Amino acid sequence: MRHSIISILAFTAVALSSSGFVNAAELEKAKIKAKQSFIDRNEFIYQGNVSYQHGQLTISADKLIRVNNNRKKVSVIGNPVTVTFIDVRGETTNIQSPEILYWEDSGEIIASGSANDAIKIVQTSKQDTLTLTGNKLKANRKTSGGFSFTLTGSPTFFKLQRPQQPLIEARAASLSSNGKVRQTELRGNVQLRQGDSLMAAASMTYDGETELISAQQSEDGSQRVETEFFWQKDTENQDSDNKDKKEQP
Repeated sequence: MRHSIISILAFTAVALSSSGFVNAAELEKAKIKAKQSFIDRNEFIYQGNVSYQHGQLTISADKLIRVNNNRKKVSVIGNPVTVTFIDVRGETTNIQSPEILYWEDSGEIIASGSANDAIKIVQTSKQDTLTLTGNKLKANRKTSGGFSFTLTGSPTFFKLQRPQQPLIEARAASLSSNGKVRQTELRGNVQLRQGDSLMAAASMTYDGETELISAQQSEDGSQRVETEFFWQKDTENQDSDNKDKKEQP
């Protein structure tokens, strides 16, 4: 009798896997690995070196809770949580945050940080490495052609490193990218420094394709685009000139 039950179960499993109802090629899949897991009603809880994969998005964390409802909400905690997304162009977006919420149905990501434990985003391409930090993040991985996000803070910070180019650093109230083109927009009392120049404007846009940074004044014209250039005085020559003047009869 026991062998009969096992045979029936095995046959049922084969029948389901070969039917159209459970066709792995047609289903969207999420894979989770961890040291241990628990099931509490409709919550699946994973702890210890958690690895989560959904399409081109992967998450590494200390703890992950997946709510098995219509929206498939995933709550992740770590020190920090690391999210990695690779877009269709092969460019990588890496997010680090103490806590992240992710919805599998919409691709929406929400993260919160603080002044002492900020959210960090690193976007890497063949041309450049862009590092962004802030306190609040709202992003979406399903945007056509890329990874869209809005990052806010008090303030947010922008660092751009390009081959054989000086480091560019900026601060603004918010940073955003629509994901369709390689553009990052800085808004709200933007201040940008590169080498011996300091620029201030209401908003700026960095175009990753053309490597061009453009600045705009505020809509009412109250904050115009301003640039300052600064350099160290040649104190050695100045001291020499002063000495020569003193020695003259």
